[in-house]
Amino acid sequence: MSASQPASNADQEMDLTDVFALFQRIFYKCLALCFKAIDFIFKFWWIILLLIIAGATLGYFTKGEPKYESSIIIQTNFDSQSYVYNAIKQFDDNLSEKDAEFITATGLDIENPTIMGLEISPVIDVMGLVGELKVSDRNFTAILKELDVDEDTELFASNRFYSNYKYHTLTVSLSNENAKKDINKIIAYINNQPYIAKIKSGMINNMKDRIDKNEKIIEQSDLLISSYAKSADVSSEIASDELSFFNNQNNLNLNGVLAFKNTIITETEELKNNFITASEAVVVASDIQTAKVSSLKDKKEILYPIFFVFIFLFLAGIRFTYTSLRKEVEAQNLLD
Repeated sequence: MSASQPASNADQEMDLTDVFALFQRIFYKCLALCFKAIDFIFKFWWIILLLIIAGATLGYFTKGEPKYESSIIIQTNFDSQSYVYNAIKQFDDNLSEKDAEFITATGLDIENPTIMGLEISPVIDVMGLVGELKVSDRNFTAILKELDVDEDTELFASNRFYSNYKYHTLTVSLSNENAKKDINKIIAYINNQPYIAKIKSGMINNMKDRIDKNEKIIEQSDLLISSYAKSADVSSEIASDELSFFNNQNNLNLNGVLAFKNTIITETEELKNNFITASEAVVVASDIQTAKVSSLKDKKEILYPIFFVFIFLFLAGIRFTYTSLRKEVEAQNLLD
């Protein structure tokens, strides 16, 4: 046992020495390749420089016109969200198909279209959504489980919920910075859709009628309270800590009348405020600003030189590998 133990240790030391020697050879081979690559670059620097100049020149002259994008906030009225989304999708589809009749009908220039594409998404208000749906936490969780989406943003912007939002972001792709004036043509196109125009007309008439009726109810409530006050000494009957009076003779609940009047006043004020911004089914609720969109296509004068130099070095690497392997094979006389 004692004689075999030293032999085993010696074998292990030899194995470790071989491993270190192997790593050392690999390291020096890689280092040699790096030196050869550097020498190759210095040797053919003038070719690389010409490729860089040629690529930058080609990229500069083939670079397309810059693209611009405008994001605006729009307000949808009359519960027209679904129709607005459909109209915008139709507008975008017709632009993609380059429908000449459609483009001309919307007032755009068929020879030089300024609007390149449209995209709309809701401005997400989760708390407002929950309040509007009027569902319990358990029911809301059940609704969420039915939806197959990846992220929260995608979830609340899905078709299940976007019709509950009043404000939306309309993103318009433009061909030039001055094309933002044509965004109004998009809004006009949406508002002039026959069904949307019909909804607008009916809802505005209903809103006006509701305001008129509410104002008459308020006048009648004032007359009723005034008449009752004259026929009874209300002040002596009202307690100091509550505003409640009940007359058994005519069954008038004064506190209920006042509460009802206050509800009608609140509703009327809300209707009037909505009427101010409800002139159309779609109203622009923000300034129309444009921003230049950066993409890889706008950096061709940088990408082309990199691409040309990469191709040159890649082909040189293939040639070097082929030559090296052929020399190895010839050294072993395998081609004879």
